[in-house]
Amino acid sequence: MKIKNFLLLGFLLSVTPVFTHAQTESTNTGNKSKVGVWLDAGIGIGVADTYDNGTAPMSLYGLAAGLQTAVTVEWNRCHIQGETRGLAGALFTPLSGYDFCIQDRLEFLYRVHDDKTDRFHVWVGGAGVVDLDIKMIPDLMNASAGFSVFGNLGAVGMVQYDFGSSKDGSRRLFSLYGKLTLPLVGLAGRPGYAYIDNFTGSLNSLDVVMNEYEWFAKAFPGVTTDIGIYLNLRNGNRFGISYRWDYLSTGNRGIYRFDRAFHTINLDFMFKLN
Repeated sequence: MKIKNFLLLGFLLSVTPVFTHAQTESTNTGNKSKVGVWLDAGIGIGVADTYDNGTAPMSLYGLAAGLQTAVTVEWNRCHIQGETRGLAGALFTPLSGYDFCIQDRLEFLYRVHDDKTDRFHVWVGGAGVVDLDIKMIPDLMNASAGFSVFGNLGAVGMVQYDFGSSKDGSRRLFSLYGKLTLPLVGLAGRPGYAYIDNFTGSLNSLDVVMNEYEWFAKAFPGVTTDIGIYLNLRNGNRFGISYRWDYLSTGNRGIYRFDRAFHTINLDFMFKLN
């Protein structure tokens, strides 16, 4: 029951407006102990590739679009970021429908290496993610909707290379980065045998979700990669473009297999507050 309560709390957090996301500040600054804070906004477009055996026994493909908000805090060698990201996939082959995703992410990184030129940096840390997925396939009638919730903890590694000095030599103009997030263990809440909510079994909707769904743990439930480049402005703001791949899977756990991948090209805007 404690596991169910934990996932329920994660779901409630996932539908609240949490700030998040960020990239590392250029280390070519005079005062590394100063605390930096950024607000981040981003938009993205790409491709959705989903498979949910409870709703349809085949993979579905379509177009995807995403929005995100974020806050980043950095001091010394530490970096904390939170991210709320919403994704929507319009599926049209071989069946038409929709896949909606709300993802909350909290991440901590520590800079473990700087090269002699202070250009190349290595970061390691961890992240916690809560993911809500809703599928709607109208042609499937009783099995047309599937609601799933996931929570996982993982390891994160990032490399960063700063290049292109400004005219006054105060900063690097560009920051190139690559990030890998590997979830180590996850918890999933998925529809049970009938793959439809049995709302006639109880007048309490919470009881329906907690008792009619199956809950299980899964090792290595997916992977996320993020590759991009930022332009660093004099006022501390940053503008960037990135490619991100988010993959989540239940593997052979549970009654119905679930796989989902979003491939997106993103425009990121970071606004420094101090």
